[in-house]
Amino acid sequence: MIIFRKWGADMQNNATASRYRWIILLLCVSCFLFSFITRFTWPPLISVIVPDLGMNMGQAGAFMSAFYLGYVLTQIPAGLLADRFGVRIILSVCLIIEGVATSSFSLIDNYELGFNLRVLAGLGSGAVFSSCSRALVEWFPAKEQGLAFGILTAAPSSGILITNILVPYLNTMFGWRGAFQSVGLLTIIAGVLVFFLMRFKDQPDEKSENITAGLKYILDNKNFKLISAAGFFLMWLQLGTATWANVYIKGLGFSVSEAGRVMAYYGLGGAIAPLISGVVSDMLGCRKWLVITAFILVVPLTILFGYQTSLAMLCVVGFASGFSSYLANPQLTVLISQTAGIKRAATANGVANCLFQMASLLSPWFIGKVIDLTGNFSFVWWILAAGPVMATFFMLRVYEESIQGIKKSGVALETDCSLKR
Repeated sequence: MIIFRKWGADMQNNATASRYRWIILLLCVSCFLFSFITRFTWPPLISVIVPDLGMNMGQAGAFMSAFYLGYVLTQIPAGLLADRFGVRIILSVCLIIEGVATSSFSLIDNYELGFNLRVLAGLGSGAVFSSCSRALVEWFPAKEQGLAFGILTAAPSSGILITNILVPYLNTMFGWRGAFQSVGLLTIIAGVLVFFLMRFKDQPDEKSENITAGLKYILDNKNFKLISAAGFFLMWLQLGTATWANVYIKGLGFSVSEAGRVMAYYGLGGAIAPLISGVVSDMLGCRKWLVITAFILVVPLTILFGYQTSLAMLCVVGFASGFSSYLANPQLTVLISQTAGIKRAATANGVANCLFQMASLLSPWFIGKVIDLTGNFSFVWWILAAGPVMATFFMLRVYEESIQGIKKSGVALETDCSLKR
């Protein structure tokens, strides 16, 4: 009787834990979403703040690069700490830091202070992706990871969508300083909620594999290096577009709100794409060719976007460009996680995202310099489109064994695609 009672209790606990994975997913999406809302509050306000503070476009681009300077610095340490100690404290503390830095940005009166606060906000945001990746790999079985990461990686484009609707409204109501204060406060509240609601499925092992061995395993993996290179060139496109598209659209004679509307369509396309991509990849089992297809689609759409001058066509092409640009995001994350395994998932995604975000450091600044040099956007969209062209060459070299092949061989599936070293 006692045995049956214990078995029943275990079954109930397992069912509760299984349901709670959706709460974990909601928390992770919220964390990742606010990470993008704080960073993308800046682009819609560039045309307002630059003349107010007497800055140039190179400095405006550097504010985005500053965020990613801090963001890159914390990727690897945060991943290592999340694998060893769990994600709850790391996520909550870093979100609060990010929120405080974003609110404080409203107090700036010069470029240098703004740059430093953007670095601090990036330092807080840098822990989010690797920690969320570890939580989802831990809570979701392999057959559901495409869906889980599809929902998670809808956050970047959702952040663009939300900021381009919300920030112009906040700017109208409270001015640009009030906009930053509002976004920062919401991020702090998100950090407090994570502290009270985030749970472990399995207790982290503080005596697990030493840091050097884990990093060496990851960095010696050929697929890991190829996927990371592809992610770098995809991020070159995504962050360059997210930073400068509003300025380009306003330069065509449209208002801040109209530019925000175009980028909201871009963000909507990017929010839908990972969801579809995640479901399709779980059904098909293999992710590599979905990634390559996305890269091929986004190249002509990026260039086409730069030739549009009507608001209607900017919205249409912007939606298509956002959709194709963000199709690959969940696949890259799942491929990285499956390459490393659960115990190294946060570390691997921290290292990979660090490499991805090197492009985020370079792209906004480089494009700003091109605009200062040429005085227009003639070359910008071609330079950005070169990113996914390069990414395609790296993804073609990734080896992925399909789920169908694994099933035929009779191997038990711990992951839905086996990546070979």
